Amino acid sequence: MAVDILDKITFLNELEQELDGLARIERDKVMFEYEDYFFEEESKGRNEYQIIGALDSPKQIGKEILAKRAIASAESRPNAKTIIRAIMASLGMGIISVLLILVPTIFLGFGMFILLLFSLFLILSPILLVINGLVSHNLSFALSNYLFAISYTGLGIVLFVFIANLAHFVYRLILKYLRWNIKTIRGRAVG
Repeated sequence: MAVDILDKITFLNELEQELDGLARIERDKVMFEYEDYFFEEESKGRNEYQIIGALDSPKQIGKEILAKRAIASAESRPNAKTIIRAIMASLGMGIISVLLILVPTIFLGFGMFILLLFSLFLILSPILLVINGLVSHNLSFALSNYLFAISYTGLGIVLFVFIANLAHFVYRLILKYLRWNIKTIRGRAVG
């Protein structure tokens, strides 16, 4: 919360540098909001040092804004690239964020990857049955083997659909968690 002694111009210049990752229009909008905030607070009789003392550092403000924008982008364009960008932007907000975001995300991703491989194995089971018979020179013509393999394919397809729905749920859960994390960090910084 407490910022090194900066004047208004230095504060705003550092904030603009922190927002370098934003599009020019968005950056200008944020800068206008902060300039307007300074104007309003100065008209209430506060000097620029009091105003800056009540704000987070430009670096922290920039990280929070970039994280919020990345989360909004991930909400509007749901894909792996935008969620990874949102996670990476949120990681920059603090060491605790790394533990609270990265570790669960890695475990969830690894678990879902294992389930995906298992579902693909089940889907390909009839082909694997034939390949195994050809390689071992023991091609079975028992109908029950192929019926079981086909039923495993159905089970694999059901599992794949479940994983797709789970991925959508986890995607939404991660976004909700990232928003909660920003609010928690913000609350801890203010309180």
